[in-house]
Amino acid sequence: MIRFIEVTQDDIKNGLQCDSDKCAIAIALKREYKTNDVEVSILNDYASLCVGKDELNIRHENKVLDFIYCYDNMDDMDMPSPKPFTLEVVEQVGSWDL
Repeated sequence: MIRFIEVTQDDIKNGLQCDSDKCAIAIALKREYKTNDVEVSILNDYASLCVGKDELNIRHENKVLDFIYCYDNMDDMDMPSPKPFTLEVVEQVGSWDL
């Protein structure tokens, strides 16, 4: 099953750049999974999105990496502004209170 999570313009506006649990993606994850226990990070050019102790299996990782890079650098005039997008998470049947 694929869960579609909207990262909205409000998330972009209200999030904090370079903050693993307060950035735009973290806000969207908190809203979707109804928990504050989230973490968004980049490790060795790999996007890591965690809810609780579980790392999410995301589709289109390059899209996520591009968003994070644009978001964290949006004050740079040479960088494109981050745009709202739909995060796609592949879930196993029976996980997360489907």
